[in-house]
Amino acid sequence: MTDNVQFVQSLYTAFGRGDVDAIVAASDPDAKWFSLADPALLPFGGERRGGQGIRSFFRELSKSLDFIAFEPREYFPGPDFVAVLGRSVTRSKGSGSRAEDQWMHLFRIRNGKLTEFRDYGDTHAMVQAHFGGDIHSVTVSPSEATARFHH
Repeated sequence: MTDNVQFVQSLYTAFGRGDVDAIVAASDPDAKWFSLADPALLPFGGERRGGQGIRSFFRELSKSLDFIAFEPREYFPGPDFVAVLGRSVTRSKGSGSRAEDQWMHLFRIRNGKLTEFRDYGDTHAMVQAHFGGDIHSVTVSPSEATARFHH
């Protein structure tokens, strides 16, 4: 299980240096990648699969956010997974607004490869920052929402 924690730490290190290729190489070709964010509101939200899906997630994330702080804090290993509690502070590239996010990441690992990633974060705060204010006043056209659901 310690190896799984080290494996996840290596993925965070790759993220920190912007090395998406290393993350894709460490992932199963059919890896599932989930962000609970609504893709109709946040372009990096929703479900993706495989290396192209992982690249798409990071491409949309980098278009949308600047990370001011990214802090994985506690690791909870299991036989085929690692759960991580952490915190991040981001700035929306579109609105300039900041968001603080307390999150939990779940990594499923099989045969030394990442098979699934799930991000459980404060999507409300992220959406508010993305739109620069009260999300209850935001409208998204049906065609835009449909397009974002299909990565």
